Amino acid sequence: MARTETPHAPAGGPPAGDRGDAASLASRRLRRALLVFALTILTATFGYMAIGRLEGRAWSFFESLYMVAITLSTVGYSDVLGVSEVPFATGWTMFVIATGTGVNLWVISSLTSFFLEGDFLQLRKYRRLRKKMRTLRDHYVVCGVGTTGIHVARELLAVGYPVVAIDWNDAHLQEAAQLGALPLRGDATDDDVLAEGGIDRARGLVATLDDDKTNMFVVVTARQSHPGLRIVAKAVDQAAEKKLVRAGADAVVSPSFIGGMRLASELVRPTVVRFLDRMLQDPTMSLRIEEAAISEGSPLVGKTLADSGIRARTGVLVIAIQRPDGTAVHAPPADHRIAPGETLIVIGTAEQVANLHRMVAPDDDADGGRAAPPVSSGR
Repeated sequence: MARTETPHAPAGGPPAGDRGDAASLASRRLRRALLVFALTILTATFGYMAIGRLEGRAWSFFESLYMVAITLSTVGYSDVLGVSEVPFATGWTMFVIATGTGVNLWVISSLTSFFLEGDFLQLRKYRRLRKKMRTLRDHYVVCGVGTTGIHVARELLAVGYPVVAIDWNDAHLQEAAQLGALPLRGDATDDDVLAEGGIDRARGLVATLDDDKTNMFVVVTARQSHPGLRIVAKAVDQAAEKKLVRAGADAVVSPSFIGGMRLASELVRPTVVRFLDRMLQDPTMSLRIEEAAISEGSPLVGKTLADSGIRARTGVLVIAIQRPDGTAVHAPPADHRIAPGETLIVIGTAEQVANLHRMVAPDDDADGGRAAPPVSSGR
């Protein structure tokens, strides 16, 4: 069966506002049962006190509560209030027994379900995830972790970036969670879902759903709520690329176009393709092609590549430099003088790239305006 992204709830599924979380539902069921149990006890207690006043008996709150407790628990030590001498009190006791028995069974079944059927552990896990999600920063939000999105999440996690995965499909979310992503079940076009995923603290968002219209909704929603966020969208149809850019995407990727280019590359440059595959997929080879922006105040501004000591101090290899006007210098010479606004394109391990980000940062900004990714220990 083909794997697809599922951005919206399937027909008959839970609404977006609820997101169908079983742990949350179990918690609400238990709270509701305990609330009814407490109301039953209070109603029965005040009922005995009212009957006592009508019959001229001074039954205190504690005495009435004790009578309710031994009645509902079926202990029945003794008739502490003397209800057998008060006809209406006898009837009230029978009513308390009948009602209390049903409420007791409801509470016991709710407790049993909550603890023995895994709802308690699931609720604790749910709360831990939400707590971690609320404190997450500089992460990426991947909307749709199906055929395309799961590979996006895997690569981001491999280079050390935290990921929040949003999808309706539980199997997709489980696979993403096994990789190390924080799963969030819901509709990626919902403002509340994106807010729960920490979009206001995120480094970027990827819309990888299998429908261009839905991807466009995600882009528009994310752009309106967070104008400064970097957004990359998947285009199922190449004709949708310009529309996605107009909707607010910073970049659009067409898997069909990239797939075609890959097929052609396999024909004419197989050695290069195999090298890149090993670089990206071999767990023992953690090399990546990365970038590092040079900002005003960077200690490297005005230095040549030879004088900068980038290779000696970080281990990365500078393979290209992009100028502020968009032009690029490929295989830059050693005497190239680094200028503000340029971006270094380098190849190196996650740890080497992190060292480079710290090296290019201005002296008063340890991250240089772009936090370095945490160093990954591998896949």
